[in-house]
Amino acid sequence: MIQKKTTWVIALIAALILGVALFYYYRATTTFPETDLPKTARVGAAVIGEMDEGYPEAVPKWEGATVVSSDHVMRTDFDVYDLTLSTPDPFDEVLNGYLTALQREGFSINQRDVGDIMTSVEASSTRYAATFVFFMTELNETGITASIRTFR
Repeated sequence: MIQKKTTWVIALIAALILGVALFYYYRATTTFPETDLPKTARVGAAVIGEMDEGYPEAVPKWEGATVVSSDHVMRTDFDVYDLTLSTPDPFDEVLNGYLTALQREGFSINQRDVGDIMTSVEASSTRYAATFVFFMTELNETGITASIRTFR
């Protein structure tokens, strides 16, 4: 009886492994028809702990901050760059530093405070549209997320 159960378990595991292998084989070798949806080409999957290529030079990033993650996606008419940073620097210093740097680069600013520990900033210029969120982390650090759209 135990041997019969073991045989069924081994057969089930083998079937699962075969199914997963076939799924990935099919996914890697199948071409899908063209659609009217915008084409998206990934420069790279989300990068953890370092900057992905393509971050716009005109958009400031906090000097000395730790990169938590970054991602760069190219579309037919614009690029999107997402970035998450963390720094031990004080919240107000980071927020004011970004506001000053963005204005110096010619961005128009729309700031929204969301309570005492979070601020959202929308920044735009002729070439870029960016949304920054500044927040306090549970480790009492300042977190920064940025989503930047670069127009061609």
